[in-house]
Amino acid sequence: MAKSEESILQINNLVSGYGKIETLHGASLDIPRGRVTAVIGPNGSGKSTLLKSIAGLLKPWSGSIELDGIEIAALPAHKLLHLGMCTVPQGRVVFPFLTVEENLRMNAYTIRNRAEVDRRVEAAFEFVPALRERRKQMASNLSGGEQVLLSLAKVVTQEPTILLLDEPSLGLSPKMMAHVYETIDGFAERGITTFLVEQNVRMALEVADFVAVLVLGEVRYLGSPQQLEKDVDLGTLFLEGKLEA
Repeated sequence: MAKSEESILQINNLVSGYGKIETLHGASLDIPRGRVTAVIGPNGSGKSTLLKSIAGLLKPWSGSIELDGIEIAALPAHKLLHLGMCTVPQGRVVFPFLTVEENLRMNAYTIRNRAEVDRRVEAAFEFVPALRERRKQMASNLSGGEQVLLSLAKVVTQEPTILLLDEPSLGLSPKMMAHVYETIDGFAERGITTFLVEQNVRMALEVADFVAVLVLGEVRYLGSPQQLEKDVDLGTLFLEGKLEA
């Protein structure tokens, strides 16, 4: 990351894992404010461990995670929400037996002012217009891709400063994947920093302003996608991860 970029999230020497198995071995990276940073790497490289550690879903063994200068490594997920962090985990994160509109209103449950809730729900429909005509439809009746779009629209009702996204393209058709990524690209216009963990390298590089390559629990590259393609042999790194993981 260029030194002129202002960081919103600083991760330093992060060590984390499951049980006695260490998955991250001192990972460090800075996330620039208002931009899209993508983390890519082979299966088993520690991408989801990194995201879960940041999101308060997994307690790191050591190292630090600072959000706007506040140490958050020991904070649970619900407290991070009040600090402006929103997480969309892997899969379809909707209430299946509520309508599209009810899902959006449920996501703004902490807001007592009804007019403010109405404003945020309308902003969500403006962000994902395809959902407006389905507002009274049960979420369970949406396609998989539409449920992902609803998950992204729900983010707008929370108005976070930073969004963590885990594998949003998983299981989607190429057409719907493109639609989802077009939507993700719009978060920056709303001033929302996006931290994206993605297995689909091509889609991640198309949307990202910065990219981190994670291999065997270590950050092997951090910079622009354009420089990555010039300086790094991704095939070799991914093969290394697959052979040694």
